Amino acid sequence: MAVNTDPRKIDEILTRGVHEIFTKEDLRERLLSGKQLHLKLGTDVTGPRLHLGHAVVHRKIRDFQELGHKVTLVIGDYTTLVGDHSDKVDMRAEITPEEIKKNEETYKEQFFKTVKKEQTEIKHNSDWLADLQLLDVINLTKQFTIAQMLDRETFKLRYEQNKPIGLDEFLYPLMQGYDSVALKCDVEFGGTDQTFNLLAGRKLMEVFDQKPQCAFVMRLLTGADGRPMGKSLKNFIPLTDNANDMYGKVMAVVDEVIFEYFELVTRVPMEEISKMQAAVETGENPMKFKKRLAREIVTFYHSKEAAQKAEEFFESTVQGEELPEEMPEIEVEEDVALYVNASKVAPKMSKSQVRRIIKQGGFEVNGEKMTDPLAEVTLKSGDVLKLGKRRYGRVK
Repeated sequence: MAVNTDPRKIDEILTRGVHEIFTKEDLRERLLSGKQLHLKLGTDVTGPRLHLGHAVVHRKIRDFQELGHKVTLVIGDYTTLVGDHSDKVDMRAEITPEEIKKNEETYKEQFFKTVKKEQTEIKHNSDWLADLQLLDVINLTKQFTIAQMLDRETFKLRYEQNKPIGLDEFLYPLMQGYDSVALKCDVEFGGTDQTFNLLAGRKLMEVFDQKPQCAFVMRLLTGADGRPMGKSLKNFIPLTDNANDMYGKVMAVVDEVIFEYFELVTRVPMEEISKMQAAVETGENPMKFKKRLAREIVTFYHSKEAAQKAEEFFESTVQGEELPEEMPEIEVEEDVALYVNASKVAPKMSKSQVRRIIKQGGFEVNGEKMTDPLAEVTLKSGDVLKLGKRRYGRVK
């Protein structure tokens, strides 16, 4: 495959949504050389779902692929056993190899919603980490100090609060760094919370007499609550969401981050984004641009037709407060707590999430709010249940 060396495209890749590149000059030179670069993205399979925050890095990788470069997706089946603590203020819950294997299949399917499968190779870091001897691990640990580890923000916070820090947690950046050594890659990607781990790869590659990888650090996407989007914070938009839910969740983000989303998770030209931003600053209603943002995202992950239908659904049911013409029929149980039947409106949602929504006043039966999740409410055929702003069900 021919490699595109268009300087304008390269300059946009090196600036759009970027926090920092180690080093930008080196990477630009490599991109202009015409050589096909070997990209690396490591992912730990700690749960079954990827979200729009992950897609920030995935879209950037796709940009590189569209220039003709190839990527290796490293499934961290070994690093997941330790867990990345870069953004955690407590020790991670342990995960079993069986859970890792189960999650891996869903990860690959979701990864390829954004990244081109035909230019991607998948590897597992157990292929090389499992072969390391104790002496190898000791030699890796000699390249870093305890002071460097404790200087990381989350470790520093836990140390000051007398919270436990496992010795295994210090091994994580060494393991991720050794992935780069094993693959001899040119570029590795991550968010700002991954900077230390990415730089560990550069350092270890030098130790093994390899040319250090370029470390490409992307900005983090903001969730609806103003914090970085993440599964542990429950403020994320899953890539597996249906079109209506994805559209509605994008519409729920605060106006202040609309153009951040445009830059990070769409490929609307930056010139257009600047014009939209200027229009809002001079009094234009941001709702117009938020709807375009939602359409762009849903079109990419579903289709243009699905995005149009999702917008119509949002305008009629959320803005117009009309009942949707079509809704799933559900079978209810008798003599059970309300949350049991309410959860059938959203079968993928956990029971605890449903209970919380009911307590917060987000559940209705025929337009009447129900706030006691433990109440036993008799439901009859034809009753319309509404959970949250967008989920409806009709009792059979």
